[in-house]
Amino acid sequence: MKHILIILIIFSGLHSVYAQQQSILQTAYNALKSKNYDVSIQNYTKAIEINDHYAPSYYGRGLAYYHTGSYRQALLDLSKAIELDNTMTDAYFARALCNTQTSEYNRAIEDLTILIGKNPKDAAAFYARGNAYYYLENDLFAMQDYSKAIENDPNYGKAYYGRGVVRKYLKQYDSALKDFDKYIELNGNSDGLQSEVNRLIEEILAQN
Repeated sequence: MKHILIILIIFSGLHSVYAQQQSILQTAYNALKSKNYDVSIQNYTKAIEINDHYAPSYYGRGLAYYHTGSYRQALLDLSKAIELDNTMTDAYFARALCNTQTSEYNRAIEDLTILIGKNPKDAAAFYARGNAYYYLENDLFAMQDYSKAIENDPNYGKAYYGRGVVRKYLKQYDSALKDFDKYIELNGNSDGLQSEVNRLIEEILAQN
């Protein structure tokens, strides 16, 4: 009977810790959704102090750090999340975005290539990898990835913008105009890019 009581006490304690962790994680997640990133970071840190082997805590804190522009700290957390759970595809994607922000384009490409290997229909991964190639001035690879993003999702507006920029640079003006027109049709000014797209269109028309 004594042993059973000890087991029950231990189980009760573990349950209490688990419940506390889940409550903190929910608070952290809610803060992240509402863009209250400092509160989110504080609570994810508390959750990590309770259990430092739970990958989603590092992933969540990594996202919060990313949105505050703390890319180095974000990279550390996202890498830890992947170390603990290498099936967490969202962490690979977020780490690729961080590496893009810090101009580590080849590292971003490595993560995005892993994602594409896991899901060849991932339009967002192709678009993000296209951006990394574009920043490396590898225009042909960038255009291939933008085209693949569009093939996987014909309504992916930003991919038309990216491909249009590359095509303009390569002096494929008619194709660039079609991409810019399609971008405006799909996204309008929802991304804040319409004035830039109009400027690029005017430049092309002035050259013809």
